Amino acid sequence: MAPNDIEVLFCDLCGTSVPLSDLERGTALRHQAKTIGACCLPIVRGGDSPLASPTAPVAAGLADAGPAAAAGESLPVRAPTGGDGRVLTLGVVLLAALAAATLFLDYRLAGLEQTLRDHAEAVQHAQRSDSEVLQGIGVAMDNSVRKVDFEAFVERAQAAERARQLELEQGRTQVTGVDRVLSSLQQEVRQISAGAIDYRPLFDELRQQVARLSAGLAEVRSAAPVPAAPAAPAPAAVADTGALPEALAARVRRLGDADAAVRFEALAALIDSKNPEVCKHVLPLARDPDAFVRSLAVEGLRDFHKAEAVEALLAALNDKEPQVATTAWKSLQKLSGQTFPFDPNVPNREVRQRAVQRWLDWWEKSKATFGG
Repeated sequence: MAPNDIEVLFCDLCGTSVPLSDLERGTALRHQAKTIGACCLPIVRGGDSPLASPTAPVAAGLADAGPAAAAGESLPVRAPTGGDGRVLTLGVVLLAALAAATLFLDYRLAGLEQTLRDHAEAVQHAQRSDSEVLQGIGVAMDNSVRKVDFEAFVERAQAAERARQLELEQGRTQVTGVDRVLSSLQQEVRQISAGAIDYRPLFDELRQQVARLSAGLAEVRSAAPVPAAPAAPAPAAVADTGALPEALAARVRRLGDADAAVRFEALAALIDSKNPEVCKHVLPLARDPDAFVRSLAVEGLRDFHKAEAVEALLAALNDKEPQVATTAWKSLQKLSGQTFPFDPNVPNREVRQRAVQRWLDWWEKSKATFGG
């Protein structure tokens, strides 16, 4: 205790203040945290004067009490004489009751204090746990998408979906339109195909008829020779037939016949033979006066991979008959592997000549190595 601190005590029996000086003089007693002032100590001791010296009686009482006084039990007192005996008994009972109540209250207060301390620690622990949970929730909420942002994202996603649906609808409309156009074009193609005439069967039939007529004419000539008509300005056939079999040599000799049908039949037989030696006999027929013979000749030249055949076909591109020029163009494509466009039916002569010139330019670059 500091020198300036003042300790104030009260009598536990009557509540009167007890000066420290009374404790120093021995007129007041303090035992086991219980204070008995000078007002009640004479009654407890059984003396008459409140200022009497308490040393001898107290010592005697403590000696008589023995272990009970040391253990904090009630001190035995001598019964006073006269009418103060009842007051002393009452005071002792009250003091014992007060001591017991005080001890009980101290025990309960200590238990309550421990309970409150445990409860406070539990509350603090729970608060710390709740704080950690709240902090975790706060961090999670900071990292999570806010409702406003989520609603904005949903709105943008819905807008994108609407735009996609609109584009799909427009695409379906366009596809429907394209399908209609394609259907119309297919119908037109079918109509054109149905109206187009395939001349190849007619040409084959004509060739067969010419062959039959040639055979019939040959029989007629052998039965009754007639004076030959003046020869047409057909190119002379090559007379050299030494490398050819006799059957093909006979066909070569008939290429100079004045009858176009005979020439056609002989030319067809030579082309069908696939003998490379007949190429030089076919080349002059690409300039035959008869258009059918010329067309058959330029068609047959595609099977001979020779520079002479290419030059004859290039010249045939300018043939006055579109059928002959077209056949020559197809033969050139097969021989050269080139796909330069060409249409003999183009009315513009300059356009046609430019197409022919492309073939001529190609030949100037390729004839040195062609057939090598």
